[in-house]
Amino acid sequence: MYNITLEINQRCNLRCKYCYLGDKNEKKMTYDTGCKALDIAFSEIKKHKDHKLSISFIGGEPLLDFQLIKDLVEYCDKKNESLKYEIGYSITTNATITSEEIADFLCDKNFMIKISIDGEKTVNDINRVNISGGSVYDKILENLPFFKDVQNRSNYLVQVTNVITGNNYSHYFDSLKYLTHNLGLKAIDTAVDVSYDWTEEQIKVIEEEVQKSFVYFAESIFKGEGFEWSLFQVLADMEKKPVKFFSCGAGVINSYVRTDGSILPCSGYLDKSVEIGNVNDGLNKEKVDFYKKIESIENEKCKKCELYDICPEKTCVLQNLAICNDMNTPIPVMCARRKFLYKLYKENIDIIKQINQKMTNSKD
Repeated sequence: MYNITLEINQRCNLRCKYCYLGDKNEKKMTYDTGCKALDIAFSEIKKHKDHKLSISFIGGEPLLDFQLIKDLVEYCDKKNESLKYEIGYSITTNATITSEEIADFLCDKNFMIKISIDGEKTVNDINRVNISGGSVYDKILENLPFFKDVQNRSNYLVQVTNVITGNNYSHYFDSLKYLTHNLGLKAIDTAVDVSYDWTEEQIKVIEEEVQKSFVYFAESIFKGEGFEWSLFQVLADMEKKPVKFFSCGAGVINSYVRTDGSILPCSGYLDKSVEIGNVNDGLNKEKVDFYKKIESIENEKCKKCELYDICPEKTCVLQNLAICNDMNTPIPVMCARRKFLYKLYKENIDIIKQINQKMTNSKD
């Protein structure tokens, strides 16, 4: 599978404090740039035996430029009429913009939808605010039935991304329970604000919050009220060894296209210094090969760690570069997270196996 992410715009109706784009320049991708990016993606699919293409639309807030998304999907579908590749679409939205036209389009094209909400009103309002600094929580709640309707009419669960930050970390368990039990959301993807300077005491609190969350998750599964939780997937895959060091394939099987048409390996680091091409000239083979050929990091402390062989944190070299200014230095909070999740895994191996079996049986 080849994955391409199109940064449709750098404009948004919110001003979330942890947005990875930082200050927006209010620019949007042109139709021509988007089409050229898709041409490159189609060219790359030919190298993959499964002929699968995943196209993600993000911003800013991509639905501010809904017509552009429609036009690019139409271009992609027409291009694929004779090729018959398997194409999947996804969109990440702040859940404040809706309409019947948007709903029908997302359903018709079987979009996977990702929405952002951190927890109940007081937690969500800490970081996710509108341009004036006001709450957007009520608007998101007003629109939730819209997204649940799209979910019911499509093949995908609406995925919720919530972010653990330096000002909401102590509420994580309550937030997870609220999102799943109170709001009935069934797919939770938890991220950590890696740009924050976490203390050992704060990380310990996060560990305790995740431990409580694991107990709640397990109880929910065994009650038949389960949900998908990204941190459980980390636990379930804990002892899997990466097939390749650079297992995410950023720049090789993944690319991130900015509004100006520059191509980067991923969203982990958006500096021009790591560009691997542009939509006019295509991918730069030498730059792509640079990442493809990375087989290890030069970090003796990591190599002495008992988790080295199974730890993917060391392989996220671009995010390491973004946060630590060094590809060879894993992000401290991600390193700490991996260690406390491994401890949780070792303490609950049997339960994790039972959950995996129950979840597998429920899908059959």
